[in-house]
Amino acid sequence: MALQILSFVRLSDKQIGLIHQSYPHCQCRCIRPSEVGDVLSEVDILLGYDAQMDMEKYLPKMPRLQWIHTYSAGVEKLLSNVTFSQSDILLTNSRGIHGIPMAEHVLGTMLASGRCLIEAWENQKAHTWKRLTEPDELFGKTAAIIGLGSIGREIAKHLKNMGMRVVAVKQTTSTEPFVDQLFTIDHLPAALSCADYIIVTLPLTPQTKKLFNRKTFDMMKENAFFINVSRGDVVEETDLVEALTTKRIRGASLDVFTTEPLPEDSPLWDVPNLFITPHHSAISPMYLDRSLKIFRNNLQIFPQRIGMLNVVDKQRGY
Repeated sequence: MALQILSFVRLSDKQIGLIHQSYPHCQCRCIRPSEVGDVLSEVDILLGYDAQMDMEKYLPKMPRLQWIHTYSAGVEKLLSNVTFSQSDILLTNSRGIHGIPMAEHVLGTMLASGRCLIEAWENQKAHTWKRLTEPDELFGKTAAIIGLGSIGREIAKHLKNMGMRVVAVKQTTSTEPFVDQLFTIDHLPAALSCADYIIVTLPLTPQTKKLFNRKTFDMMKENAFFINVSRGDVVEETDLVEALTTKRIRGASLDVFTTEPLPEDSPLWDVPNLFITPHHSAISPMYLDRSLKIFRNNLQIFPQRIGMLNVVDKQRGY
């Protein structure tokens, strides 16, 4: 019997064709979550973003489900469903594909801040010609990358190429070609206290939730610039607001938030020296193709499940 594959995201004919090349005995359909109807009962493999995965609603209707592949790296919504998290249903994600666009996003944010490009844009709109406020260089500055997975490593490479000193924090020690000094999580204060830029690329786990709060902001230098492109819940947003409004740190950039979309009445909108982007640091025209490449490689060796890429440990959360 052919495997029934359902994608909650529309795929091109070329992308579907490549899936069939990887596993000829399959049928692949693309249907929006709101339009699935009775199709779920036939599905063996489900593709979609974590945010689309309402397992409380879908799982009881999917008796044949064997595998979920997420186009996202995060799987928090999926694992919040106890029935799914305790099941034998295979879960793979798309970690590893976000490094290039996210590294460029982080570098762009740092350059926009350091070179006062937002200030220049505001002056341009006001038809005002004046010197910018203290433009600076990245060269020679220290960046601390908190969470050195595939995204953090790509960021480290970009920043090292800009002539920066790069320190990083990860769970275990390893040899990292673009990192000048590596700290374990127990030495987080040492990494934060030496950095001009702090870039957070951590997964959201019970250990990392609200890790960045008043205590950790107080560990940073007064000229530190804080960047979060991981998950909104690793930051205590009220404490960040306080750190910025009291000028405890120089500035910040957030691409992720505790509540998304960011509510219109959120105090974050009006905080000085805060750049806000709408969770788009990983967006790229290459995104879906990169995710599907992982899925196709895994599909070739499914259902043996031996040697598959990006298998999520449901207990660890990533």
